[in-house]
Amino acid sequence: MTRVPELMAQGVNVAFGHDCVMDPWYSLGSADMLEVAQMGLHVAQMTSQAGMRACFEAVTSNAAKVLGLERYGLEAGCDASFVLLQARDPVEAIRLRATRLRVYRHGKLLAQTPAATAALQLPGRPAQTDWTSRSG
Repeated sequence: MTRVPELMAQGVNVAFGHDCVMDPWYSLGSADMLEVAQMGLHVAQMTSQAGMRACFEAVTSNAAKVLGLERYGLEAGCDASFVLLQARDPVEAIRLRATRLRVYRHGKLLAQTPAATAALQLPGRPAQTDWTSRSG
């Protein structure tokens, strides 16, 4: 059986997705593509940094190619449909299950969530932390 990393290494456009969202066959679906990426990296044994980046691409740019989406991406002229994550990079987005700060469709803000922070009660430590901060 050919494994996902081997297909990717051969230049095959591999995308992850799912269609089960609260249906009778699988009631645990959430329509959350970061969840799909995280499940994919475990199933495909792609837990390295490069593997995690590839799994992120499998639910973003690779999936857009499979769907034939035009004007997909972050360049000028694209359709401005995107999710702004509280993460610095794809690995952090998957690892921390990043908060979805804003969701835009065709440039229009559809939803927003405050950034996730944690209050600490530890002597000698800051009162709050941002999980994306490397310094803690």
